[in-house]
Amino acid sequence: MNKEKALKKVQRRKTNQMDEMGLEIFLESGYGTIAGAVICLVLICIKAFYNQPIQDVFSVYCFIFCGQNMYKWLHQKEKLALFSGIIWGLVAIFLFIVYISKIS
Repeated sequence: MNKEKALKKVQRRKTNQMDEMGLEIFLESGYGTIAGAVICLVLICIKAFYNQPIQDVFSVYCFIFCGQNMYKWLHQKEKLALFSGIIWGLVAIFLFIVYISKIS
C-alpha cells in the first residue's frame, strides 16, 4: 500500500473510532479495573457485615480509576483522561480523609 492510499484510508476513518493503540491501552487498563472492582466489592460486603466504615474501600476503588485514567493519559496524552484522573484522585483523597475522621 503506497502512502497516498494509506493517507486516504486514515482520513476516511471516523474521528470517534479508536485506533489499535487506543484499543490496546483501553483493554490493558480495563483488566486492572475489573480485578480491583471485584476485590473492593468483596471487601465492602465483609466490612458492611461487621458494621465497619467502608470509605477506605471506596477510596481504593477511586484510586483504581485514577490510575486507569492516568495510564491512558500517559500513553495517549488525552486531556480528558488527565482531568478524569485528577478528579478521581481528589475524590479518593477526600474519602480517605472521611474514613480517617470516622475511625479517630
